[in-house]
Amino acid sequence: MEYLTVKEVAELKGCSERYIQNCISKGKLEAKEELNSKGKTKFYIPVSALPEELKARYYKQKQQEIGLLPELKKEPLEQRSKAVKKPVVKKNLDEYTAAQREEIAFWCDTLKEWQAARSKFKNKTEADPLFCAKVKLEHPDIDISPDILYRKYAAYRENDLDGLVDKRGGWNKDKCSIDPEVFSIFTSYYLNTHKLTVENCYNKTIAVCREYYPELVDGIPCSRTFRRHADKIPAAIVDYAREGNKAFLDKYLEYVERDMKSLKCNDIWIADNHTLDFFSLSDDGEVHRASITTFQDAKSGIVVAAELCDHPNSDTTRLALRSAILQGFGIPIGVYFDNGSEFLASDIAGRGHRKKSSWQKEDHPVQILSLLGIKMTNAIPKNAKAKPIERFFYTFKEHYSKSIESYCGGKPSERPEECKQLVKDRKLITDAEIREILPVFIRGHNSELYGGKEKEYKNMRRIDVWNEAVRSGDIEFRTTDESNLNLLLRRTTRVQKIKRNGVFIEWAGRKIWYKDDTTVFHINEEVYVRFDPVDLSEVKVYAKETDKLLYTYPCAEYLNLPFIGAEQEDIQTFMRSQAQTRKAVKRQLDEYTKFDAVSLLKAELLRAEQNSKDYEIAKPESFTPVIANEMEASNMNITKIEFADLKRLNDVREKSKGA
Repeated sequence: MEYLTVKEVAELKGCSERYIQNCISKGKLEAKEELNSKGKTKFYIPVSALPEELKARYYKQKQQEIGLLPELKKEPLEQRSKAVKKPVVKKNLDEYTAAQREEIAFWCDTLKEWQAARSKFKNKTEADPLFCAKVKLEHPDIDISPDILYRKYAAYRENDLDGLVDKRGGWNKDKCSIDPEVFSIFTSYYLNTHKLTVENCYNKTIAVCREYYPELVDGIPCSRTFRRHADKIPAAIVDYAREGNKAFLDKYLEYVERDMKSLKCNDIWIADNHTLDFFSLSDDGEVHRASITTFQDAKSGIVVAAELCDHPNSDTTRLALRSAILQGFGIPIGVYFDNGSEFLASDIAGRGHRKKSSWQKEDHPVQILSLLGIKMTNAIPKNAKAKPIERFFYTFKEHYSKSIESYCGGKPSERPEECKQLVKDRKLITDAEIREILPVFIRGHNSELYGGKEKEYKNMRRIDVWNEAVRSGDIEFRTTDESNLNLLLRRTTRVQKIKRNGVFIEWAGRKIWYKDDTTVFHINEEVYVRFDPVDLSEVKVYAKETDKLLYTYPCAEYLNLPFIGAEQEDIQTFMRSQAQTRKAVKRQLDEYTKFDAVSLLKAELLRAEQNSKDYEIAKPESFTPVIANEMEASNMNITKIEFADLKRLNDVREKSKGA
């Protein structure tokens, strides 16, 4: 692509350079930026981005520079034959390749030199063979003759650039003898994840056309023609269709180069897991391929921790982080995790890209990383290239894993023949031995030369890069002691209510209960439970609202008994626990009821007497008596009544008992 400077565009348009710069800054004119030798920004405008008027003016100048006539001549050259003249195809120079433009410039210079040579002869045709011989001597690869000169000069006079370009061998360029519909059938089979061969797709195309398009069968060329045209399909399309989106992403889509200059040591630790490429014997004597959970400093490239495990899980992540801090590498400001469940545990760092609405609604404890003041960043799913730690795993495989006799490779094709016999004879390295040599491997890796892009660390070891940053005091170095780590790195359950059996954790497929004699007094309190997977003998119970330590409960193994066949001792332990809980409640009850109060009846009578002070029944001034004889009642006019004496009524009740 041809580019012009701001000055050249301004001269072409006939305006100031400032005007062109304003057009670029406002986005009206496309341009690319480059720094010159003095470090100043310089703009380059592609010719294709110019308006059509300026573009035509530019190519007109280019034609004049190489000697082409800018306008068509009115008087055509005398034709040597009476053949019908072909119409001139007008093209701009940018429509030709660089080689074709060089060929056009060569013929323009040659034709001008030819005309100058002819002017020296009285009989001009005598000069033609002599000039052809001269050109042939100077340019042996050029095919030239008087007829070719006449034809090229006619094109030159007509300003026909096509006539100055040698097009031999390209008469059928970009033309296809395959029917478009037939080729579409072929590509539907070829551009498929089944990765069929060209020959297979060709045979299928023939079969389909014979069945559904018999009129096209006779014009189908051979398979080699299909192969040639299949090779012309852009590689990006072929790989996207046949290899899939992942291969297309890795090979063709643009990528971001991360700037490490603004990053400091201990700013970011990258974590990932790697399955070792050799067989070993586990602590239980089983043949397996162990894994390592690794943390790597993004700036220096040193590996700060590597924890060996049978299968990666959230505990190996926690233990690896704890190991790195205790070894003296401090606490990072942030960590970079992928989306594995071993990293995105709810009590370690949250759920990252795995967040769901249901998870958002639930109550969750404060994560371990939050307690340590570490910020988590998650990689985009299925994007291994985003984690530089993958390079360390490749190095580990090439230098260390291949040094183990039981090396098996990452896929069956890499597996040595003797590996199978070693596994059969169980002549394998043990996990205990791996734990001893793993720190040696890590120290060896950290002592190798820094492999990053920053030139200031060239010829320095990785560990020296880290040490220099720590000693300079340029980084924020945070750390803590083992006692605090034991607290901060405990696993945490979700919110739960204290139940009759206390609190529980789920570990290794089991529900383990924890309680003491006072648990009964805190039933239905909402709490978090924190525990150390290394020591499951007790747990710490924290308040949900304040995250304050409330209780420490021991393990209550006697609450997990088999359905049938429970040991008598376990049953007795369970019954003793019930008795102790009952005694604890009774002791508390005694504390509440230790005051020697009056009896309930006496207290109730006192309450009734106190409430009945000033008790009286109001007496009306007049009333209507109820008498069985209505006639007598109507004649009565009672305005005053004396109520009966209560003492007299009680005497009547006593005398009437038993009557």
